[in-house]
Amino acid sequence: MSRNFIKKFVGVSFLVMTLFILTVYTAVAQRQLLFGYSAPGLGDEGQQNIQGGFVEKCEELGIRVITTNAERNAAKQVSDVEDLIARGVDAICAVPFDSKVISIAVKKANQAGIPFFTIDRGVAEGRLTLTVLADNYKAGQAAGEVMVRLLQGKYNGIARGKVLEIEGQPGQDVARLRGDGFKSVIKNYPDIELISKPGNWDPKRGFEITQDVFVAHPDIDGIYYHADLYIPGIVEGIKATKGKFSKVGEKGHIFILGIDGNPMGLANIREGLADGVMVQPLRDYGYVIVPIIKNYLEKGEVALPKPGVIQAEGITSYVVETPGGLQIKMETFYADHHNAADPNLWGNRAFRK
Repeated sequence: MSRNFIKKFVGVSFLVMTLFILTVYTAVAQRQLLFGYSAPGLGDEGQQNIQGGFVEKCEELGIRVITTNAERNAAKQVSDVEDLIARGVDAICAVPFDSKVISIAVKKANQAGIPFFTIDRGVAEGRLTLTVLADNYKAGQAAGEVMVRLLQGKYNGIARGKVLEIEGQPGQDVARLRGDGFKSVIKNYPDIELISKPGNWDPKRGFEITQDVFVAHPDIDGIYYHADLYIPGIVEGIKATKGKFSKVGEKGHIFILGIDGNPMGLANIREGLADGVMVQPLRDYGYVIVPIIKNYLEKGEVALPKPGVIQAEGITSYVVETPGGLQIKMETFYADHHNAADPNLWGNRAFRK
């Protein structure tokens, strides 16, 4: 076989493959896309807003969406994703309830050739095309710095006291990062005692943990929570053990701050029930990730600088490569009584429709 023949054969093969790929992506671009959205649960404002933003952006771009609700059940979420695979969706986006368990479903989607994206949380195993989330470690750090300042204000410049941390779901990277960031600050102050309890993203645990810990430690000075959904239970737990709830500025007030910035969380700050919150852009996650998924299906690439800094929905964000895949980490910021009524905060706005 001549060398020229081999060169021509290779050249023709490459051309055929290129035309095939272009034909596939052109076909995708010319039909209506179908996305699968796997929610860990839709019983709290945070998850309702993440899902709402995702669906809104899909509707804006003419994309159909099938939403499943795992109802806070890790096994059900795996089953939900398997159902989405069977229904032939073009892409799957999930907020993992359990980062380890959902890896089973991620691998099945990988085998089926369906690109898998996540919001708010990564996964333990499997190949993700992209994750959009808050910089949870920095959010935890910032919350720790605020707690230190509050304690210093109470104890004449000395950072001391007892703090209760109500965590998220054990095994989830978002809970680990929010906890690690907070602890990275608190560990520098040996006179601050930190008591950490897993809340499993269950609103009822806010009450149960607060009541149990306050019975054993009636001298708690502050509470750091991983999600706004714990606040109603925290307030009721303090009332149950203290006999009353002292608002911000009142004698006996217990500092309360955390992460999310949903409507309930901001309302509690305005009403003096909580001191502040690190606001994460829950509603914007969908607006950021949906166009990226669409572009990936149509062009076969995630067009982002790696690594790099971008403006995502007007929010400074960082593109990073991790062992679990590409991530966009969006900055959070602190809201307290000075700005909790700002109409531009997502928790104070209706959906964009």
